[in-house]
Amino acid sequence: MPTIGSLFAAIGGFDLGFENAGFSTAWQVELNPVNRAVLADRFPHAQRFDDVRECGAHNLTPVDGVTGGFPCQDISLAGARSTNKDKRGLRGERSGLFWEVIRILKEIQPRWVVLENVVNLLAVNDSEDFETVIRALADCGYVGLWRVLNAQYFGVPQQRRRLFLVAGRGQMPPMDLLADAAPVDAISPASSATPWPVPADAWAANTLLANKAGSQIALGCTTFVSEPNRWDQMVKRQRASETDGLCLGLDAANLAEAFSAGNAVVPQVAEWIARKLMSAG
Repeated sequence: MPTIGSLFAAIGGFDLGFENAGFSTAWQVELNPVNRAVLADRFPHAQRFDDVRECGAHNLTPVDGVTGGFPCQDISLAGARSTNKDKRGLRGERSGLFWEVIRILKEIQPRWVVLENVVNLLAVNDSEDFETVIRALADCGYVGLWRVLNAQYFGVPQQRRRLFLVAGRGQMPPMDLLADAAPVDAISPASSATPWPVPADAWAANTLLANKAGSQIALGCTTFVSEPNRWDQMVKRQRASETDGLCLGLDAANLAEAFSAGNAVVPQVAEWIARKLMSAG
């Protein structure tokens, strides 16, 4: 069974998708202790480490593939006042951890590497950062391809566009990663009972979570609560709590859970990529 190592594992979106495709997770690196607790529960067979800067060939076992959604804080445009001029990109303290990925690739030399980040990586710093990513991988001996994939076309009721870069060590990944087996509108949603395409007011973005918060499932949609069957009126939060059992706010546990889910790689997308890599033999 092929194995993967997961950098910046979060709650294991990459890991779950790859395991559903037939991989086994050998190790995971994740700084957040809440996320590590989730990983320990769901992937008891994997080793866990907390700091990517302290990991390498001395404590990571060889694997067939390495996955990683490296931090996007210095890249993402999330936030009302954020522009590309404000972004440090790969020079930033958080997103600059990309260089730890490169160091680890040089040390353990996996066959495949799959990286994920926000689409703005293509544009930040006049696209120089994306060129840097490609060049750094090439200097390690990796060649590959990239593509923007949207979760809504993988049976997930959520618009979530993310950049995925797939590369092989001295070997191109399968070219059908750039192709689809059917038109995207022919891919069924998660539930066969859900009409497709989903109308705008049915997306998960319309929640009680704070607007533009890391815990929000989808960005770009004003959050609101509407009275059932009365779209012209807004309900008061207290009434909503009493009538429908809706939370008045998020406690610490709620926030941690929502934040982790909002930051996770969508497993269905990861699984699609992993199955393509499995087909390479």
